[in-house]
Amino acid sequence: MFIGLTGTLCSGKHTIARYLIEAHQFQYITLTTDPRAKEFNALTFDSAKEIQEFTTKNWRSNYVICHISTANELNLYRKRPFFLLVAVDAPLIVRYNRWLSRNSLENNNPAMLANFVFESDALMYHSKKSYDSDMTIPVYKQAKLAELSILNPFDNVEELHKHLDSLDITNPDRLRPSWDTYFMLLSELAARRANCMKRRVGCILVKNNRVISTGYNGKPRNLKNCNDGGCERCNEGAKCGVDLGTCLCLHAEENALLEAGRERLEGPGHAILYCNTCPCLGCAKKIVQVGVQEVVYSQAYGMDEKTAEMFCEAGIQLRQHTPVSLSSELEGDSKLLSNALINHFQMTTDLFNP
Repeated sequence: MFIGLTGTLCSGKHTIARYLIEAHQFQYITLTTDPRAKEFNALTFDSAKEIQEFTTKNWRSNYVICHISTANELNLYRKRPFFLLVAVDAPLIVRYNRWLSRNSLENNNPAMLANFVFESDALMYHSKKSYDSDMTIPVYKQAKLAELSILNPFDNVEELHKHLDSLDITNPDRLRPSWDTYFMLLSELAARRANCMKRRVGCILVKNNRVISTGYNGKPRNLKNCNDGGCERCNEGAKCGVDLGTCLCLHAEENALLEAGRERLEGPGHAILYCNTCPCLGCAKKIVQVGVQEVVYSQAYGMDEKTAEMFCEAGIQLRQHTPVSLSSELEGDSKLLSNALINHFQMTTDLFNP
């Protein structure tokens, strides 16, 4: 794995790099122009192309880089399937205090904050010509391309490490998705086509790891879409589970089952239904009837217990799978993260309201 760390000024990129080195046996790799190369005992190269070639030849080893300046560099690294771009950020006041500490400055000069904000914004938003005439790529553009975003408001390394452990950064699923992750991501994509006003649900029916059919929730064909006012129940904001008999929308699972047909699901092979939301009881009955052997879902729903009971009686395996690529940094150790943010909010309040 080759991890590229990008982020705002004093967000903690190099601290996270050190975590990867110490906890996961990564090696720091960078360009010879990186001023912190010696500090990390880094492997250094004269160009991004040389780094790309070296990591490709040694792709079974783990490397981390924090020095990504130009679009050309980033594009070279992102071509490789073993590269993961991670964006790091922290609250402004946290980064300012780290900046003061790094430069051995006292927080008693109002001009210091202005200097920091200027320096931070220059890194975040400004493009300029680099030494090789390639345009630098601002951090905000790099962050948009990141596969994982990490918020680092922590005061000490121990708490940050706990949070990083909970994120499971080095999970291979982040690079090449497992079958479960692959099909769950397809169900999320199918959900984007949903026209139901209540929620976006997508479903994928699979047999022997081959897609049989897809479905999403919304009105039947040739009828006005729900999001165009086609279903009175949904457009009036009915509560979950209320007046379902008057709903004119088909569920994602129903659409996928109708598209597949019983004949394609029966016989040799293992039929699995992937849905980004746990099926309701009504859909569960249909799933049992057509002969699906396994149901995998990502998000919980209000009827999960009854659905689980029916599947258990029918001999259908029900399990939950949430891809790491669908998890945000807040889904790591959320309590630890929340406490750190609360502490810094209080610190900021005390600073500006003495």
